[in-house]
Amino acid sequence: MNCMGIRYGDEMIIVDAGMGFPEETPFGVDISIPNFDFLEEYRDDLTALILTHGHEDHVGALAYILKKFNLPVYGSRFTLALAEKRLDEFKMLDDVLLHRVQANDVIEIGSFKIGFIHASHSLVDCFSLAIETPIGTIIHTGDYKIDDTPVIGKPYDLDTLRAYGDKGVLALLADSTNATVPGRTPSEQAVIPAFREIFEETPGRLFVATFSSSIHRLQIIFDLAHEYGRKVCVLGRSMQKNVEIAEEQGLIKVGHGTMISMGDARALDDDEVCYLVTGSQGENRAALWNMATSTYKGMEIDKGDTVVLSARIIPGNEKNISRLIGNLYKRGANIIEEKRRLVHVSGHASQEDIKIMVETARPKYLVPIHGEYRMLFRHKEYVKNHVAGYNDDNIVLIENGDLLELDEFGARVVEKHDLHKTFIDEESMGEIEYDVVRERKKLAYGGAISLVVTIDKKTHQIAGEPQITFQGVAGLDSTNGFAAEAREAISDAIAEMKTAQIADKTVFKENLRIHLKRFVQKEIQSKPVIVTTIVEV
Repeated sequence: MNCMGIRYGDEMIIVDAGMGFPEETPFGVDISIPNFDFLEEYRDDLTALILTHGHEDHVGALAYILKKFNLPVYGSRFTLALAEKRLDEFKMLDDVLLHRVQANDVIEIGSFKIGFIHASHSLVDCFSLAIETPIGTIIHTGDYKIDDTPVIGKPYDLDTLRAYGDKGVLALLADSTNATVPGRTPSEQAVIPAFREIFEETPGRLFVATFSSSIHRLQIIFDLAHEYGRKVCVLGRSMQKNVEIAEEQGLIKVGHGTMISMGDARALDDDEVCYLVTGSQGENRAALWNMATSTYKGMEIDKGDTVVLSARIIPGNEKNISRLIGNLYKRGANIIEEKRRLVHVSGHASQEDIKIMVETARPKYLVPIHGEYRMLFRHKEYVKNHVAGYNDDNIVLIENGDLLELDEFGARVVEKHDLHKTFIDEESMGEIEYDVVRERKKLAYGGAISLVVTIDKKTHQIAGEPQITFQGVAGLDSTNGFAAEAREAISDAIAEMKTAQIADKTVFKENLRIHLKRFVQKEIQSKPVIVTTIVEV
């Protein structure tokens, strides 16, 4: 859910606008985005949105930020191809100005001069950014690893990074996702031997589930399928979309006749087809989940099928993946995951990659970004202990909502803001405010009590007995008499109120809510949501 503002004077650029998965599924919401309302105070300063690469955690909130602030967008060919698809879904494509850039381009936006450095990652067409300002140059790594032998494209452009380092770098904002992992991150080619064995050994149908954005991995599957005489059937909306875009852009090369439709795949023998599918995280709408639990367009996982989960577990998805694997085993499938064979490598820099990055850029200040706080902290500790010249004074840890100020005197956090997330309804893709989710949380933990009181419009006297209903409130049953006691307590409270307190409906409702809340907490130590309704007759 990456999004960073960089401001000089009265000019501000935004780097990335991503969506993420909440740490725990928050009561009917599966997606979260930054709350862009924070940027309102800078509305007149905003000049551009720069995209480092096309992963959802960097571009997934593009439509939402552009609805609030119609900024020109800069990105690589592939990144903008993905962005165009998303903006088209929101019917915004014609309203947004998209600028395609490529590695080694330098653009000027007001006081900022931005250089695009080719970065290697699990996706293709990725950038690190060299942002030159009147104060100094900032390097924003984006997501990266130092891959010397990528499947697609060139290695990380250390020469250009070194040239910026030679001129002087004020601050390096560096990816920390794998800062706890020793050594170098393996190349994207490292998975080829394991996949080659899988293609050689698998007698029946082969299903490979991976991130639809793992373009290097997709190319490997297409190449090996062609080599071992299997056709490839691509299943899942995002997988089909990304393969189509990557092929259109010339980034994926598919052998003639290798990719076939689902209908054609059904006509082949089991050992003649490989299915490339979505659902490596156990998502309950993805192709693999549907095949493992019911049917996917009349197709399901059967005994003897081999399923390869070629992806890391995103934190928070452990339960979903465990359920998916359980259902696959129930159907008799053979499952291969990264714990058993090297079928996945990370796209992020491990400790030795981080060392290469810092020693090449040689920044005055290091600012770890991208990751949980423990990763940022380990990033700092590793560099302190393994790269000469860095200590607590020139490594700055920041958290979401921190405002970091850089100038000739130093680097320091000058403000801290409490930034809430905005949640997205995955069905409608509409925004759900933080307060709504917080209310759902209260309902989930405490249940709800509905109180209806009928009042005579003329006399402002209670007309009949208060009606109270309970839903999901712990400590209640039909025999303990609590409902009758609650009604009696409310009736007594109303009897003590003055006519003026009852005549003002807002005051009356709040008084009733407070009295009932206190009674419930005293009697059953529960904190349900209390909804009060006043009916006038």
